[in-house]
Amino acid sequence: MKLGWRFFIVFAAVGAGLYLSRKPWEVYRDQDYKSKEISAEMQAAEKERERLLKDKMKIDNPIGREQIIRDRGWIKNGEKPIEK
Repeated sequence: MKLGWRFFIVFAAVGAGLYLSRKPWEVYRDQDYKSKEISAEMQAAEKERERLLKDKMKIDNPIGREQIIRDRGWIKNGEKPIEK
């Protein structure tokens, strides 16, 4: 009989511990989700920053500036456009 009560007490203690630890695990799960979301946003922002730096370098360079202008279809005075 004593063994049955001990088993019941241990089982009840484990159950109570699991029930009481539910809230901290929910908080952990929420924080983990938010941190992953923020990390993904940060990576996207870094990729955008790299792209903007490349564009800025291209604009600051005279050859890159001319390439951008020609890509938009502008030509120099007296120059004939190339037909594709």
